[in-house]
Amino acid sequence: MPINRVYLENFRLFQKKDLILSDDKNFIQGPNGSGKTSILESIEILVNSRSFRTQQTKDCIQHNTNSFKASIKGSCINQEIYLKGTNSRNGRLSFSRKLNEKTAKKGSLFFLQTVLAKNLRMIEGEPDLRRDHLNSLMFHVKPSSYKTYLSYNKILKQRNKALKSKLGQSQISSWSKQLAKIGVNLSKDQYDFFNYFRSFLLEELNTSEENKKFKFLEKPDVRFSKGWERSKSFQNSLDESIEKDITLGFTSQGPHRMDYEFYIKGKKASSVLSRGQLKILILLVFLLNNSLINSSTKSETILLIDDLGSELDADNLQLILGHISKAPNQIILTGIQGEDLEKIVSKFSNFKRINL
Repeated sequence: MPINRVYLENFRLFQKKDLILSDDKNFIQGPNGSGKTSILESIEILVNSRSFRTQQTKDCIQHNTNSFKASIKGSCINQEIYLKGTNSRNGRLSFSRKLNEKTAKKGSLFFLQTVLAKNLRMIEGEPDLRRDHLNSLMFHVKPSSYKTYLSYNKILKQRNKALKSKLGQSQISSWSKQLAKIGVNLSKDQYDFFNYFRSFLLEELNTSEENKKFKFLEKPDVRFSKGWERSKSFQNSLDESIEKDITLGFTSQGPHRMDYEFYIKGKKASSVLSRGQLKILILLVFLLNNSLINSSTKSETILLIDDLGSELDADNLQLILGHISKAPNQIILTGIQGEDLEKIVSKFSNFKRINL
């Protein structure tokens, strides 16, 4: 059971809130403004040390109070966990993470995915959404790739600084050589992991009887773009784009521009699927991510999905909730009280319903 209890004090609109969760599926329901998303936000802060709503976690402190407290109790790989976070208006966010009463590092407990409205635009939205999604999976499955990524970004910032300052080409070229060397390694990590992600995803989409119920997902595919022209080396691409990059003030090519796109029957999914169908495909991807992580590491996984019911008709809601109900990991959903989602959730016996 990854999380069985969430306690909040002076967090957003909650003066005090104590939630007991199921180790299986949870549906948090309530009217708009009741704090459903805030509960997911508190879990994100405690697990990943950041909020998906604000860069300043002190913004989560309830009005007219001086600090918030948040905590999680649960288990991870059959060991007890306790996560606690506090933030005052005058201080920084501080944490206590315990695994069997011993200090645990961030990221060592379980893999958390949070699906928000912006994530549901991943297929047709900006490349950053897809890039961040693939990188987060890759870093968890292959931690060494994160070190390569940090080294690459450090040199990238130096080259961008040189470009913005319009230094001489010889100075910029020096940074280009260093960037090309580490960039090739990062790109290989990305490409290798993408192929693993792609094969896992397509096998599940093409063979699972549950997934075949979505008739619009015929002949799916995912295609990779490494971030520079395929026929050229990264070094040559950097050399040839140096004048353009000086004009722009940043590095226009490289693995930091990596992207991938979803296709249905040879056409871009963003051009042939409806908004609701795109949402279904993205939700299936996130559900399959949990299986991918479970098969690749010893990590337990948790999936948070905010406002599941928006833009989905009753038939598709029933189908995707059928998938969610059978997923092997803990899932926490939110939805507006009184909508189709509430009625359909009630048909599945393994959902715990929590009213706000």
